[in-house]
Amino acid sequence: MLARALPRLLTIILPLIVLFYLLSRTSNPPVPTDSSDSTLPSSRWQWIKSSNNVTEKPKPLPSTGQVVPPSHLVTIDDHGEIVIDHSAYTVLVSNSTKSGKYFNIKYGNFDAYNPNIVAHPTRHDAWIVVAQQEQSREQYHTITQLVCAARFVGEELTCVAEPTKLPIENTEGHCTGDLEYFNYGLGPRDARAFQGPDAPYILYGSQATYTCLGVWMQDLRLLVKDYKTQSVLAKTFRQGTEVQRPPPVHGLEKNFFIFWDMHGEMYVHYDIYPQRTFAKLNMDGSVGPDLAPLAAKKDAISLSKYMPKLPPEHAAIHQASNTISITMCKRADPTCKPTEKNTFIMTIFQYKSFFDFHGVYEPYVMLFQQHLPFAIHAISSKPFWITGRAPFSKATGSITWLDRDDLPENHSEMIYVTSISWKTHGQRYHGYLDDIMFVGFGIEDTRPAAIDIVAEDLLKDLNFC
Repeated sequence: MLARALPRLLTIILPLIVLFYLLSRTSNPPVPTDSSDSTLPSSRWQWIKSSNNVTEKPKPLPSTGQVVPPSHLVTIDDHGEIVIDHSAYTVLVSNSTKSGKYFNIKYGNFDAYNPNIVAHPTRHDAWIVVAQQEQSREQYHTITQLVCAARFVGEELTCVAEPTKLPIENTEGHCTGDLEYFNYGLGPRDARAFQGPDAPYILYGSQATYTCLGVWMQDLRLLVKDYKTQSVLAKTFRQGTEVQRPPPVHGLEKNFFIFWDMHGEMYVHYDIYPQRTFAKLNMDGSVGPDLAPLAAKKDAISLSKYMPKLPPEHAAIHQASNTISITMCKRADPTCKPTEKNTFIMTIFQYKSFFDFHGVYEPYVMLFQQHLPFAIHAISSKPFWITGRAPFSKATGSITWLDRDDLPENHSEMIYVTSISWKTHGQRYHGYLDDIMFVGFGIEDTRPAAIDIVAEDLLKDLNFC
């Protein structure tokens, strides 16, 4: 009986065994062992909990030759100091502080962050500093940009009087759908104050006419009392003017920057990655067509080879600072003369990673031509490290983490670069390799700081296109 039943049993049992094996392979897939993972920082590719609590490992990126950014994790020594990886960073050292560290900006009785520094129009020992007021603990507030004249007291840039509110007019919201709540967040945000070839300006975000949240521009001399005498010279952007962009227009626009060609014509740059977008800017805020296609073929090669490599998630690249122009030789050299071949637009962009609910930004330099087609000339081969950048800890004083004890370990402070400018009074948009410049930044959206450096130090490790 058993012998006769065995063939029938096998026809039932064998398919079940095969089915069980296939199901077990599907529910427990093998971990990939692709050797391409070894080219990436192992700490960045740590296993991450997804939203549905399933542990997932990001898929490796295809090899494109792009620059691999540093890990978001740092090594901390027995003294609580970060061990700087000089192979991964270009280290910036202050030109004025004894320790070489960055200096703090003291904003009177106000808390502020993301500073912008412009040379004072009449006082050669002072600078105009614009920063966003820290208001996260205020339940109902209008976003405020604060301004003061500041001078160095010891090794800190300190407001000589209490900062005042920039009198920027609120704009009316037209946001709809999922973005409707932006109609109620009044006030200028994400401001960039900067010196152009002929005047200082400010860009800021506010409710817009052509989209939900847009970018506006105004002559800074009409907003700051220190420019009272010079304000009569303002001819353009006397009022807040919405800066338009070629289509497609996004619901939330931010981080634009302005640049000037060698003839003083003004342009606006919208996107830096994965492809650039920029256009000529008219005095009424309207713009011409997107000019990026003129340099797109050459730029595509540079962006593919030299931009920081993005993992599939938890990271992004975006524009950060304003611009200045620089001639790639020294002012002290009598043979150094600005030409189209040696003078470029400089800007800072940032690589942001976000792990353990904490963002870390790594700043890079980009140079591009100051004449049509404005093609990319060079990109940092590695981000710059600002001396004084510390481990992220309770001592950081991050407003976001004040009431928490579960701070992520082995993170550095979040440093967000907002401003580059020439330190010397009377120097406006253009400079040379041996000139001193400011790099302004916010720390953890909580406090303002800056570092003064020789411009050449920022350009030590470039990949040329």
